[in-house]
Amino acid sequence: MNSPANGTKATVERYLRAIADRDAPTVLELLADDVEFRIAGDHPVSGTWKGRDAVVGGFLLPLGELFDPDAGYTIEVRSMIADGEQVAVECLSRSVTKDKVPYENAIVSVYTVADGRITRMHEYFDTAYFTKTLAAR
Repeated sequence: MNSPANGTKATVERYLRAIADRDAPTVLELLADDVEFRIAGDHPVSGTWKGRDAVVGGFLLPLGELFDPDAGYTIEVRSMIADGEQVAVECLSRSVTKDKVPYENAIVSVYTVADGRITRMHEYFDTAYFTKTLAAR
């Protein structure tokens, strides 16, 4: 059975694959023009970005610059729950920092999807680990 929640879930799955693959065109395609991202916490990449350009330029690109560009980046989805336009994802993010330090952080994200595009994402993760491993370098 194909429900609206299946479509929202497929959009988020596609977005996560594009992030892991560093597939910028697909990431851009999946973000609504007026998308809003919010990263909880008090660290260098916490904040709220509104609009596709702000999300990409103010969050995604600076975050990507913290990782070794030659290292792989994986997102292991542990659970995903979709209800209407909302999708909640629990995942494990793994990579290597620019300083060659292994990185592994558990993340919970809540997405809102409308018309096949992400309109909102709020993300929560271990900010102390993030700061120690990435932001302090």
